[in-house]
Amino acid sequence: MGELDGFERATQPAVVEARTMAVLYGTETGNAEEIAVELGKMAERLHFKTTVDEMDSFKLADVLNTSLVIFVTSTTGQGDMPKNTLKFWKNLRREKLNNTNCLQVVRFASFGLGDSSYLKFNWAARKLRARLLQLGASEFFRPGEGDERHDNGIDSIYLPWYQEFRESLIANYPLPESLWPIPDDVQLPPKYFLQLLSTMDIDTEPCGDAAGGPSLTEEDRKIMASRTKSAARSHLIHPPSAIEQGKEDWARLDPEFPAHIARQDTAWERENRPVDSLDKDNVLRDHPENYLLSRMDPGVRAFPPPGILPIPGSFIGKLVRSNRVTPEDHWQDVRHLTFRLMLSRKDFDTALKSAGNLTLTIYPKNYPDDVQELIRLMGWDEVADTLSKIIAKPRGLYVESHGLTTLRDLLTHNLDFTAVPKRNFIKELVFFTKDEREKERLFEFTMPGNEQEFYDYTCRPRRTILELLKDFPGVKIPVQAVLDLFPIIRGREFSVCNAGMSIGDADDDNCIRIEILAALVEYKTIIRKPRQGLCSRYLKHLPIGTDLCVALKPASGPHLVANHMGAKRPMVAIATGTGIAPIRAIIQERTSYAEHGDTLLFFGCRNRDADFHFESEWKEYPNVKVYPAFSRDNITPDPTTTAHANTSTTTTTAAAAAAASGPPPRTHTDILALLPEYDAGKNYVQHMIRKHAQEVGALMSRNPVVCVCGNAGRMPTSVRAALLDALVISGVVADVEAAETWFRNPDHLTFWQETW
Repeated sequence: MGELDGFERATQPAVVEARTMAVLYGTETGNAEEIAVELGKMAERLHFKTTVDEMDSFKLADVLNTSLVIFVTSTTGQGDMPKNTLKFWKNLRREKLNNTNCLQVVRFASFGLGDSSYLKFNWAARKLRARLLQLGASEFFRPGEGDERHDNGIDSIYLPWYQEFRESLIANYPLPESLWPIPDDVQLPPKYFLQLLSTMDIDTEPCGDAAGGPSLTEEDRKIMASRTKSAARSHLIHPPSAIEQGKEDWARLDPEFPAHIARQDTAWERENRPVDSLDKDNVLRDHPENYLLSRMDPGVRAFPPPGILPIPGSFIGKLVRSNRVTPEDHWQDVRHLTFRLMLSRKDFDTALKSAGNLTLTIYPKNYPDDVQELIRLMGWDEVADTLSKIIAKPRGLYVESHGLTTLRDLLTHNLDFTAVPKRNFIKELVFFTKDEREKERLFEFTMPGNEQEFYDYTCRPRRTILELLKDFPGVKIPVQAVLDLFPIIRGREFSVCNAGMSIGDADDDNCIRIEILAALVEYKTIIRKPRQGLCSRYLKHLPIGTDLCVALKPASGPHLVANHMGAKRPMVAIATGTGIAPIRAIIQERTSYAEHGDTLLFFGCRNRDADFHFESEWKEYPNVKVYPAFSRDNITPDPTTTAHANTSTTTTTAAAAAAASGPPPRTHTDILALLPEYDAGKNYVQHMIRKHAQEVGALMSRNPVVCVCGNAGRMPTSVRAALLDALVISGVVADVEAAETWFRNPDHLTFWQETW
């Protein structure tokens, strides 16, 4: 099979001397990487020798040897750099580089991805740009700053920036007269490649150079032989009883069984049936038809197979509890899950210090029936279980040793075809359909000026890649292209919601217990289509006792309970919904010390009876006062507030009118006059903060820790405005302008925001 089978029209960019570009990205969720890949492909079409990689894979010396460097980075936490940029950023900040102009030969451009609901909007990109300029680098093109809060998200800023940047490249880096840019309707060669291998007569048939790929070692051949038959049955599924009990109902093939030798030995044949048909060690306990997808009860879905991915730095975690904590008739399924990790408490304390600011990363899998549906759509049935070798592995793809796998394994464990399709994905599909109407339609989605149509088709209904491929039945992606097209399944991070003494496992000193509070993503879109997040669906049906791959790491921002001195500081915490999870962990961590400071917790949810999470616990923590805000329960007006409103109707109405038509209230008197308007008919956390402003102000003046966790919409901005008002009402400062200055001073408080 040829190296570029399925890429007949692919055109290799020309080699032009001194025309190199590096597109370096920093990302947590993959959005910055997606933009970097798109910029890299655009540069390739302009015949730049292009490298696209994360920042930590690049050294400063590599930057100096590149004609042009493009930095694309998101901002995480409180203006922090993403984790895959920290090594590069540390090298860039070395003190010995100061006043050296060491980057004076570097030309660069930058694009940042941020969320303007955060105080330090696009801070990472701004810090990076400032340091590059400080070290003498010259800026080739104006910086771009995308904002998730825009109507069309990042694209509102990015797409115009992209077009202008491309025009600037063409003008400033002209091509030789004999060379033209590669048109958008001409395919570029793949960077990643999956090579199908022969699975019959492995010892005799050529699978190396003669087949268009690298030679196989003896160890490769042994693995191929041992996995051939188990791979061919990997689509067979658990019966319902196994799903409930979290067990496998088939025996695994012994990896030492020499199937290729057995085929040549007639002594291994039984009843005139060769060993290829079914090895004894691989016989299903029931008739195979009982396991086929077509025979499944439509109400029962097969759970993904239990294989563990070899992810560096991860742990084996076992699910020991999964409790729904919202009523069955509530609109949202929220789960309190507990995992047992093979990590001693001593090692945990040494490596991570405390759980009062940690995240647990879970790596979900696709369901077998969805995998089979994609295989059917693409016509991959005959090769889905053929062993294959990965040629040039994309970053973040984890498979068993030697790069040997099957297409079905990749689709189950590694490739995210339930994600919302990105522009890059749709652009590439044009090359894999012969239907001219489909080509035209796909091309229209990615044309400049059609951003709203693209958004309405993809993001607004949360349409998945699998659904898109159903809409375009003429698209047939070659197996060799799957690694180049499909996004990699990324781990989903959840805030750890326990800490202190609850981390230890009473039954095993070599294990710890980690808890999370997960709101499962289940909803109907604008097209009335039910949706489930990939990880939500995985967790919802995850059988108790299942082993899975997880990772633990510190959350972004400052460590809030580093020692007993940190525990003694007062804390003002504001949480909504499952944002209460990290707050609970921080409170447990603080109360594990003999002395700990006072805590005010403002917790916003819909109903006391439905989602007042951990309600029974709060009274158990000393020095913790909780003010809940139930936004959907019937509200009984506070008599004191009502009386205040009745005696100051004229003042209140006038102040409200002034606030609606002009700038927000600035003085102590103005804010007091508006308090009844803030409270009337409302019961959100920002109203409770103003209502209890005196208590808030008393803690704010004592160098507190201030935490805001929950939804990233309007809540963070509203909460911040309420905290500023509380500083004024309580007399800590004279007016809102002074409160703004006071709030920004790190000597007055430590601020941490975790929103999503």
